[in-house]
Amino acid sequence: MDASVTIRVDSRIKKQAQENAKKLGIDLSTAIRMLLKQLAATQRLPEGLLQPNEETLQAIYELENQINTATFSTVDELKRDLGW
Repeated sequence: MDASVTIRVDSRIKKQAQENAKKLGIDLSTAIRMLLKQLAATQRLPEGLLQPNEETLQAIYELENQINTATFSTVDELKRDLGW
């Protein structure tokens, strides 16, 4: 039995993804089905999909090396620090 999946994505991303899928000889629905099939079969996302960006890598480095770590006594203090 087939099921439908509905997602929301920025129109620019959708257009670029459609163009790139077409260059690969598939449509966007096929590309998404391929991703879902791999996730279902392997219980993982494709290698490289979750590569951290430079900001995340820097944050991991600082956390592991206890650089620029801040502590907060209350959630309100944390929210203020985050600009909330």
